[in-house]
Amino acid sequence: DNFISAPLCWLPPAYLVKAAVYDYPLREGLEKYVHDIKHNGLLHKYLSIWIPAQSVSFSVIPEHLRVLFMASVSFFWFILFSTVASASDASESEGN
Repeated sequence: DNFISAPLCWLPPAYLVKAAVYDYPLREGLEKYVHDIKHNGLLHKYLSIWIPAQSVSFSVIPEHLRVLFMASVSFFWFILFSTVASASDASESEGN
């Protein structure tokens, strides 16, 4: 999940949806995704959050609390993800 589906199936659609919502070309959305991976450490941040979270979830967290734990981690992941994605937008607007 962390090494194949996330970088290929889960993260790119977020950039495509953002491109569609903010009315810029889908190609530009994918270019921003690649830029965030190369220059803003998006994939490194993703892996540094989710690999430990899943390891702890399946080894330490009681089964009845796993959904709550993963939802809490997800909340903070979305904050971090939003920060990385908006940093890409800010750096492009400064360059223009």
